[in-house]
Amino acid sequence: MVKSKNTSVKSVFIFATVLSIIAWIISYRSGFVLTYNDAASHLNIARRVIDNLTPGIAQIGTVWLPLPHLLMLPLVQSTFLWHTAIAGSLVSMGAFIISVVFIYKLIYLVGKHRYGAILGTLAMALNPNFLYLQSTPMTEPLFLATLIVSVYYLAKYVQNKKILDLVLTGTFVMMTTLVRYDGWFLFVYLLALLPVWGYFTLGKKRTEGIFFLFASIGGFGILLWLLWNWAIFSDPIYFMTGPYSAHAQQEVLQSVGQLPTKGNLFTASSYFVWSIIANNGIVLTLTGGIGILATLLILKKKKQILSLLAISSPLLFNILALYMGHSAMNVPQATLNPGYFNIRYGLLVLPVIAFVVGILASVKPFGWIMFGLITIQTLLFIPQGKPVVLIDGLRGLKNTYHTVEASQWLAENYQKGLILTSLASHDAFVARTGLPMKLYIHEGTREHWQEALKMPSKKVSYIALISYPPDVVYKALENNSDFKKNYKLVHSYGTFEIYELQNEKNN
Repeated sequence: MVKSKNTSVKSVFIFATVLSIIAWIISYRSGFVLTYNDAASHLNIARRVIDNLTPGIAQIGTVWLPLPHLLMLPLVQSTFLWHTAIAGSLVSMGAFIISVVFIYKLIYLVGKHRYGAILGTLAMALNPNFLYLQSTPMTEPLFLATLIVSVYYLAKYVQNKKILDLVLTGTFVMMTTLVRYDGWFLFVYLLALLPVWGYFTLGKKRTEGIFFLFASIGGFGILLWLLWNWAIFSDPIYFMTGPYSAHAQQEVLQSVGQLPTKGNLFTASSYFVWSIIANNGIVLTLTGGIGILATLLILKKKKQILSLLAISSPLLFNILALYMGHSAMNVPQATLNPGYFNIRYGLLVLPVIAFVVGILASVKPFGWIMFGLITIQTLLFIPQGKPVVLIDGLRGLKNTYHTVEASQWLAENYQKGLILTSLASHDAFVARTGLPMKLYIHEGTREHWQEALKMPSKKVSYIALISYPPDVVYKALENNSDFKKNYKLVHSYGTFEIYELQNEKNN
């Protein structure tokens, strides 16, 4: 039995690996790996640690959590892997494989039925949006992997009551808290659920013990991030309050009426439901939504309701984040200013859909029904052509095409000297030039940055900025006499402008 189970896991691993590689090849050859500007930013954050005017671990920065960049760090030391974005793709591809393997293990552990586990695994592995996103350096695949592994060990602990499984649950929850802020919600969510489950299952004394054990391990990543922000930026919550934080971005969106979900629970819920449908398909979304009640009844008998609640955390978090104005999203079905923005967040519900499908398929009357529904949804995805997550990225790329064109110009015309630009605004531009990071003066280069903004001619040969809406470099140099005297506009595309030091050129 054990040998048969191990063989099945190996088969799932091979299947996931082959799928991952095929999807990456398609994305890479089509030029879609760096469609999202954020993808380039994640690569650059890791690269800046070793390739920078002021290299060091402090370049990990704030706002974005560190684990994805730390995992990319050994890989981005290769200029080839950095330029091609393979360094980031490998992390996401590994996360995809782990997600697929562990969703199989989770469903099999809870449902005790190999056929159900296979169908739930197919529901996850064949999702075109997940297959595309795992070929990019984005953070969602890594979050899904750590989430699913966390829930797997939680289910093992609920089943066996072994402390090692609780320790592993806490460890992987800690990892989720270092990937995306969704993981912080997962930690708090489980911190509230575990005592309730423990009170009815273990008794008061043991419940206190597991509560503090889980809290100390699962919350350690959050503590580290608060200490990091305090040590580097003298503010433990700088990631929340800083000028480049999500909060600051949402304030800008709200000021121009682009945050319709804030304070409106119906709008927040409907936007997120539309994003779930867009990412997972109408058939499997309805199956997951309707089937969740039947799954609750099945899991109640197996005493595994906690697993379903835990894996559902992204659903609750994203609706709450949209409602509170901590997150922004746009969907084509919006009544005002419809479009695509952060629609990929709906993919984070894929694990719970796959879990529900797998558990239902583990019960005899539903097995063939689930097979039919997965087949129908897979066929429905085909006429759509590009995955919606890719469409979202391409729309964003079109809106920022000036950075693509400008980066090509600089790559072809760069002579020598340093380049001043804002990485907070133009990370993708920097990545696409292919020039070494140590040639750039940016916010993370500390005193070089301050000096260049005051007297650019003493520090830089090129300046890349956006005049409207004005970025931080434009605002600093708009009335700077040194800039006006010594620099000439040599290239522009829309409002993206590149200036060159004339004294340098004449020499």
